[in-house]
Amino acid sequence: MSMTPTKTRERNRRGEGLRLRQDIVQAAANILNAGGSAASVSLRDIARQVGISAPSIYTHFPDRDSIVLAVVQDTFVELKDRLETQMNRPGLEAVARLRAVCVAYLDFALEWPQRYQILFGGVWNLAEAQKSSSVGAVVVGDEVFALMVEAIAQCVVAGQSSSTDPAADASALWVALHGLADLRVTAPLFPWPPDLVELLINRLALLNPTSESPT
Repeated sequence: MSMTPTKTRERNRRGEGLRLRQDIVQAAANILNAGGSAASVSLRDIARQVGISAPSIYTHFPDRDSIVLAVVQDTFVELKDRLETQMNRPGLEAVARLRAVCVAYLDFALEWPQRYQILFGGVWNLAEAQKSSSVGAVVVGDEVFALMVEAIAQCVVAGQSSSTDPAADASALWVALHGLADLRVTAPLFPWPPDLVELLINRLALLNPTSESPT
């Protein structure tokens, strides 16, 4: 009887434990990137992809949920980096910068739908995060939201938004973007208006009429 060969991994050298931990998290992310759900991330599949035995994972993570939380943390970092890239683009006016941040947010959700879903899909919660080493995921998530607040605040300073509470208006805008990201997946045949994103940004960021059209 033939057997499918299993990937094996050489024993880690001293100091390589951190790399193995990162490989475990990356393997879980790869499963999600390939279209799997959070529930489909199993210790057995992770171990097979990394080339270790499943019990070896317990040296670094107490259970499967803690690995998912680590993926959440890394995904928030990736999302934050994308938004920061847009915030730091040279030569953009405030409104153009806000639009670029919002589009980057939606593009990330479209490019990595499974990983995006674990951020807000109810597969992890604050109480569990506070018990684990992945508590940083909550902080990074706050930083993502802070970028939206900052983008609207810059529009206010530039005289391009009438917002008096950028945090509240950023909350409304984030709710709209998240809803659109979800609905694009669940209702792909709906005739979404081509200017819907611009419309949401204009209204919810309270942009002044002279700032509503892209420059």
